[in-house]
Amino acid sequence: MSRKHKPSLDSQIEPFTKACNRIHASLEMPSIMRASVTSALELVDAEIGATGLLIDGQMAFSECFNGKKWTPLQFRFHAGDGVVGHIIKHGHSFLSNDPAQEPRINPEIEMEIGNIRQLIGVPVFGQQDGLIGCILIFNRKSGTFSEDDLNRVEHLASIASIAVENAIKISERQRIEEDLQKSVATYRTLVEQIPAITYIATLDRSRMLFVSPQVETLLGYAPDDFLSESDMWQKQIHDEDRERVLTEFKHSYRAGKPFHSEYRITRHDGEEVWFKDAADVVRDNEQALYLQGVMYDVTERKQFEEKLVQMAHFDPLTGLANRSLFDDRLSQAIAQAKRQKQRFAVLYLDLDGFKAVNDSMGHKIGDEVLTETAIRLQQCVREIDTVARMGGDEFTIILNHISSNADISMIADKLLEAVCAPYAKAGDNEISISIGITLYPDHCTDKDALITAADNAMYEAKNSGKNRYCFSGK
Repeated sequence: MSRKHKPSLDSQIEPFTKACNRIHASLEMPSIMRASVTSALELVDAEIGATGLLIDGQMAFSECFNGKKWTPLQFRFHAGDGVVGHIIKHGHSFLSNDPAQEPRINPEIEMEIGNIRQLIGVPVFGQQDGLIGCILIFNRKSGTFSEDDLNRVEHLASIASIAVENAIKISERQRIEEDLQKSVATYRTLVEQIPAITYIATLDRSRMLFVSPQVETLLGYAPDDFLSESDMWQKQIHDEDRERVLTEFKHSYRAGKPFHSEYRITRHDGEEVWFKDAADVVRDNEQALYLQGVMYDVTERKQFEEKLVQMAHFDPLTGLANRSLFDDRLSQAIAQAKRQKQRFAVLYLDLDGFKAVNDSMGHKIGDEVLTETAIRLQQCVREIDTVARMGGDEFTIILNHISSNADISMIADKLLEAVCAPYAKAGDNEISISIGITLYPDHCTDKDALITAADNAMYEAKNSGKNRYCFSGK
């Protein structure tokens, strides 16, 4: 019985187009191979088709197709096992119209499918991974598979190779997207739980691209407030810190270095809070993309540091500078006066009558008198001057930029008058003050000598009747 005439490859462009669409519509390797076998039976006069996948060096077959339905197969073949092993070993297509032709058809396949008279076997390659599977088509009836038939199946195998590669790329892209979504979700969960504000901004930080929800808890603003308004960040920086912070940011940006700064921000409710801000540029290779940073509330730490400074440099009772800070300020005054060829005065003060207050009314009232005295002394001098408590009822004052002795005398008179005014807490006890004054550079130029000279002048004032002042050397 003669075979029916087969149309040429050119006349089958439309069937090939359909086959190509069917194969590429499949998104997984098994379904791509299935579509390839189904298409092969439509393009070639064959009865049965099967597809194998290379797994751990073996070609595994799980099903075959008779043009109507798929039935299970359970075969695995090594290299060298019949025609399938030939494809594994050599990676070549195989056409046989003679059951006795070498390599022989694998007997397991013949037992499952029956007396096979014709066979075409074609490898399927991945573009990067080498052999990934094969397509087999069979006939149990007499006839002759042609070279055109082989070409058709090889063409389908090439389409399948491209489809597999695309499926791998799609699968990898989906995996990357899923991993990215998981990473974003994990990052967002982490970001939203830490007690800090994370942000993404333009490289010049003129506009925020992302602000974490903590901005509402820590600053009282909704994230949209920062996203919708340009320069919102710099507007919230405390007026006294803004110029410094913007300068620090410009320097780090121009130098290509991470930005680090600590500054105050005014919350929505008007409260001032301290933040530590750290940011760096995110790059793709050498291309700068955006700025990413984090802001931590460091208000408690700043308050603790200020408390430590207060304890180290200020008298805990009166709030005046203590002996340590006074020594530092005096050193600064000497250095400045030397550079600018100026004069300044050092005053040493001791309360008169304070011991009677302590003895008759107790230390609590004595402390209140000292606190009130500190206030009165500060009110008599300028902001550029320094008032310090040296201990007990002794005080010192640095009067900077003094032009004449008359100016010193005027301030000393104000101090005497202020301290002599009645103290509500002191009862009938009268309090006054004795003041010793020395001048730089008129009397001394050494720090310790200035203090000693002023102290000696103070004792001279006390010995002369108290409630008065004396200049050193007089």
